[in-house]
Amino acid sequence: MNCKTCDTLLDSNAKFCSHCGAKIVHDRLSFKGTMEEFIGPFLSWENNFWRTFVGLFKTPKEVLEAYIHGARKKYFQPFSYLILYTTIAVLFYKLFPLPDIYDFTANFSEGAKDPNVPQIDMKKFYSNFYNYYNFIIILTIPLYSLLTYLTFKRKGNNFFEHLVFNSYLQTNIGYVSIVIQILLLHILHQPSPFFTIQILFSVCFSVYAFKKLYLLSTKQIVIAILKFWGLALLMYLILTIIIGGFVAISMLLSK
Repeated sequence: MNCKTCDTLLDSNAKFCSHCGAKIVHDRLSFKGTMEEFIGPFLSWENNFWRTFVGLFKTPKEVLEAYIHGARKKYFQPFSYLILYTTIAVLFYKLFPLPDIYDFTANFSEGAKDPNVPQIDMKKFYSNFYNYYNFIIILTIPLYSLLTYLTFKRKGNNFFEHLVFNSYLQTNIGYVSIVIQILLLHILHQPSPFFTIQILFSVCFSVYAFKKLYLLSTKQIVIAILKFWGLALLMYLILTIIIGGFVAISMLLSK
């Protein structure tokens, strides 16, 4: 009997290929077998998904360094991990849209009574923001990775390694954000602290992970935080100037 994946000759009783590690399947496809293949891995605490998710909280240094050091099968691959989250997030936000979370923006909208000031529909803004939240995460990961790379440049990891780090971290933040939404909005019906808790968790988890990754002291992590936000402010100003320049040029050309 040969392996269907790499064609290596195998023992007739083998369950896995000794060369490539692929599972040897003898049975034909069926509904039961298909459901076991799809759902089974997520119900097992020993699979790569749960090992990665829990490991990022317990031993972030080990998980973050595993992929870049060549251990590619022990944990979920970072970009597959991210893509899985975006798929789940798309389904979740379609099935469970944000319920009346926009009420706290009413005072903001009412404050802009000046007819010369453009009225901002905050409800529509937050609706669109969360409908495309998973895509926003993907788009901002390169920028976030650039910031962490510049912040920890002396630690020796390059930009692409920081891209791996942040793919893992932002994915876990995304999963926990879903749980926060379920608890605060759909179960407890407490929208007020939703964004605050979400932001605090995101910041604290990222700080914790990089502190463990680079074995930083309290003083070093405080300096790193200040450096990160300084770079973020600089990047924001640069992007604002660039975007403002394009808008100004387009308005001049239109006239």
